Amino acid sequence: MSVVLLTAVALAACSGDNAEKAASGTVSKAVELVKGAATGASKGVEEGRKASTSVDGALIVSGGKELGSSLSGEVLEAKAGEAVVVTLGFSNLGEVPVRVTELAQNNHVTALDGEGYACTTQSVDDEFTVPAKAKLKVEMAFACGGKAIAKVRLFDTEYAVPPGRIVSAK
Repeated sequence: MSVVLLTAVALAACSGDNAEKAASGTVSKAVELVKGAATGASKGVEEGRKASTSVDGALIVSGGKELGSSLSGEVLEAKAGEAVVVTLGFSNLGEVPVRVTELAQNNHVTALDGEGYACTTQSVDDEFTVPAKAKLKVEMAFACGGKAIAKVRLFDTEYAVPPGRIVSAK
């Protein structure tokens, strides 16, 4: 409503080309203001979420550096078939559960073939939680056009697929 009022006030003193320029400038500034406020609010929510633990006391991880410092991981198996199903193993040596979040939301999981080309992610959960002082197996599926997967990337952390861990689906 304030954008309409500002535009009306700006246009009252103008006519023709000047009115068009005034309206364009006013609306442009209003859009810029709203966009900046929305971005700031989004960043504030993200920073607040990262700075805390979850209701169940789990440490929240939503980036590669946090992932690497909270959990150790490895590729346990890659089953080749119509899709390649990769089983990753994560180990949590810490005193609290670790919840890895935002995997599917922003395409933070990628498989790469031997030439470095990305495969299509077919199935990945958006989050998983590794209990304190425990290990967890996590499965993800990818389509690589018949090529073998060489690496799986979560955020910016890469896990190599050892050749001995690639098996054919039966």
